[in-house]
Formats: sequence, C-alpha cells, structure tokens
Amino acid sequence: MSWSLTRKTAMIAVAYLVILSILATDLTFTVIEIQKIANDVNQSIVEDVQTVGEVSLTLQQILTEAVSYVQTGDPGEYEESAEFLQKLEETVARLRGSEAVYRDFLDNTAQHDGLIAQEAVAILNAAQRLHDRLPTDPEGLTDEQREAIYAEIETIEEQRESFTEQANAHFADIRNVARQHIADDVALTFGGIALALAAMVALTAGVLWLIERHIVRPLRSLTNAAGSLAEGRLEGELPVTSNDEIGALQQTFNRMAATIRRQTGDLEAHYQEIKQARDALDVAHQQALEQLAVIQRQQEAIRELSVPVLPVSHDTLVMPLVGALDSARLLQVQEQALERLAATRARRLLLDITGVPIVDSHVAQGLIRVVQAARLLGAEVTLIGVRPEVAQSIVGLGINLSHIRTCRDLQSGLSRNGGRA
Repeated sequence: MSWSLTRKTAMIAVAYLVILSILATDLTFTVIEIQKIANDVNQSIVEDVQTVGEVSLTLQQILTEAVSYVQTGDPGEYEESAEFLQKLEETVARLRGSEAVYRDFLDNTAQHDGLIAQEAVAILNAAQRLHDRLPTDPEGLTDEQREAIYAEIETIEEQRESFTEQANAHFADIRNVARQHIADDVALTFGGIALALAAMVALTAGVLWLIERHIVRPLRSLTNAAGSLAEGRLEGELPVTSNDEIGALQQTFNRMAATIRRQTGDLEAHYQEIKQARDALDVAHQQALEQLAVIQRQQEAIRELSVPVLPVSHDTLVMPLVGALDSARLLQVQEQALERLAATRARRLLLDITGVPIVDSHVAQGLIRVVQAARLLGAEVTLIGVRPEVAQSIVGLGINLSHIRTCRDLQSGLSRNGGRA
C-alpha cells in the first residue's frame, strides 16, 4: 500500500502530538501533585506552628496565674488557671490530631512526631499536676511548700522551652522531607521528559532520513533533469521512484519533456520558415525606407514650392503666397524669406497675399513678424494684394498695419520706390 506525502506528514504530526501530549500530561500532573503537597504541608506546618505557639502561650499563662495565685491567694486567678488548663487540653488534642497530614512523610517523621506529641502530653500532665497541687488557701503554705511549687513551675517552664525547640526542629525536618519529596518528583518528571525528548530526537532523525531518501534525492534528480532539459541534453526519461506526489511529479516531468522535445523539433522547422520570411521582410523594409526617403525629398520640394521666393531684380524679391496660412506655414514663410534675403543681399521683399483667402489676427501677427525680421536684415517689406474683404477683416480685428508698406497689385509694387499707401 502506497501512502501519499500528505498521509505520511499527517502520521508524523500525529506521532509528535502524541509525544507532546504525554509530556504535557506528565508535566501537568506532576505540577498539580507538587502544588498540592506543597500547599498541604505549608498549611499544616503553619497551623501546627500556631498550635505549638498556643500551647507555649497557654502554658505560660497557666504558670503565671499559678505564681500569682500562690503570692496573692486571689480565687479569680485560680479559676483563670483552670480555664487556661482546659484550653491547653484542647490545644494539645488538636496538635496530636495533625499527624494524618504527614502520612506521605510518615516513615521519616513518625518517630519525631510521636516525641513531640508525647512531650505535649507530658507538659499537659505536669500542668494538671501543678493545678491539682495548688491549695485552696495559699496563705497557709509554708516556705518550703512555696519553694517546692516554684521549683515545679520552673521545671514546667524548662519543659515548655524544650518542647518549643523540639517542635521547631520537627517542623524544619518536615519541610526538608517535603522538599526532598518534591525534588524526587521533579527529577522523575524530568527523566520522563528526557526520555520523551530522546524519542522525539530519534523520530526526527528517522523523519529526516526518510525525507532525504524519498523527497530530497528525487527532487535533486528532478532538478538535474530539468537543467539538462533546459540545455537540450535530456534524451531519456526520469525514473519514477514512488507512487505518491513525488512519483506523480516525475511522471508529469517525463510527459512534459517528451512534449518539449516534440515541440522543439516543430520550432526548428518553423524557425527556418520564419528566417526566410524575415529576410524577405528586410528586403521589403529596405525598399520602404528608400521610398520614404524619396517621399521626404518630394515633401521638401513641395514645401519650398508652396512658399516660393522669386528674384525680379538685383535688389528685389517677390514671395507670392497662395492658400491658407497656419502656424507651420507662417514659420516656413519667415525662414524662406530670411534665407533668400541673406543669400541674395536684396533690399526689397514684395509679399503678395492675393491668394490668401483669410487673414485673421494670427496670420496678421505672423506677417508682422516676417516684416520685423526682414528689417533686421536691412530689407524693406511691401505687402501686396490686400483685397477689400481682407482689408475690412483687418480693420475689424483692430490690427495696426500703418508701419507696413502696401500696394494694390504686384505691378504697383514693382513700380514704386517708396511711399506708403
């Protein structure tokens, strides 16, 4: 049975998730257990420390009341001593009942815990005996009896101090045992984590080996084959190594290579045909360029003929204008006139506008520029052939031509030597 890359990847991901789930579960339970142990122990130790403090304080109050009763004989102090004794009994009973909290550490602390409980009971018994020995009338006590009571009180006080020291040492031992227990749990947890990490490392190494064998090597072979195909050196087929997506890619590459080889042959035949067509196109292009050059020369000749400059004497030129004048043609008129004036050294230019149908402000301004440019070259320009309708249009536009010489026709212009119309 062949598996696809997607299925293989899913199985690997599931394996990693299982390992990570085990790690997370183990770590979670360990943390919860450690927190529970730490909370229970801390709470129990705090309560027991408070209980030991109450035992010590209550016992001290009993001793204080006993001494005061012996000295003053106040019955109220005797009753208070009895109340403190009852409170001491309850406190000692609560201290003895706290042993169940330390069951997890019983093997290490049972003996010491029993001694603490026995010491508390012994202190309670001593306090009860002291209370029983107190007389109903302390004034009748002899000095020796008083000294004996004081000695017994002092002995109980020493027992109280010893009990407090032993209890504190006992609770310190419990803390150490709890820390050791927690440390053991942590070490066990880290051991499990290390084992799981080792399993993940082994799984990763296996996955990398599988990737190298079943993915990287086929892809490398496919890359080399693609390079050979790009250089036109691939003749055979690429071996198909699996039935998954890599195998499908290899089969597709083989079909693509066969198609490319077939199309390459067709392209070579088409290339020869295209080369022949291109050569014919180059010849046609060259012919078209030559025709275009002829057309350009003809256009230049036509432009020159459209604004002819004709010499009529050694110092007079005539430029007859026919047709509408646009910006390009006005510029050509100016260039042709100036070039001929400069070439012939003529002193007069007769500008004949008889054939110009319309003279607007734009045309008039262009003619004025021709007149001004000719004057800069030392030539006088005479405007010939202003028709009545053109004259009326110029006047209507408000164009001032008073500084330009004008004549009715070309003959008048040729016969005049000066004067303004």
